[in-house]
Amino acid sequence: MLQFLSLAGLRGLIGLPALILAHIAVTMPFAVRMILISLFNFNMRLEQAAESLGARPWQTFWHITLPLLKPGIFAGMTFAFVISFNNVPVSLFLVRPGTTTLPIKILNYLEYRLDPTLAAVNMVSLFVVLVIVIIAERVGGFTRFVYGRD
Repeated sequence: MLQFLSLAGLRGLIGLPALILAHIAVTMPFAVRMILISLFNFNMRLEQAAESLGARPWQTFWHITLPLLKPGIFAGMTFAFVISFNNVPVSLFLVRPGTTTLPIKILNYLEYRLDPTLAAVNMVSLFVVLVIVIIAERVGGFTRFVYGRD
């Protein structure tokens, strides 16, 4: 991504915009894959039934399509967050001097010190990811996505 930005003449973009674009580029295939998996078992007859009963296209999308895709969307978002959070090389190459992300801070701290503070920070970050997964499971219904429950 750094080489692409340099060759495209967008060196001034390096910083937060480049970091966001790079994380989107890295995580998008994983999120799309999760959504496509939820589309695999999608029944088009449900949309056709809603339309035949007089539902407008946006009503069909909002009340039929989106609830059926919700587990895949939340699974993709969670998976993308975890991958993005742990992707140190992208953050390392695309941040401006003086800007530090949490993974870079952990890497620098590990390089110069070895004490229990790093373990505590990792446990807190693991707890945050766990809370996000639990919330996404409650909202998105991963059990239905994984086990095919209705």
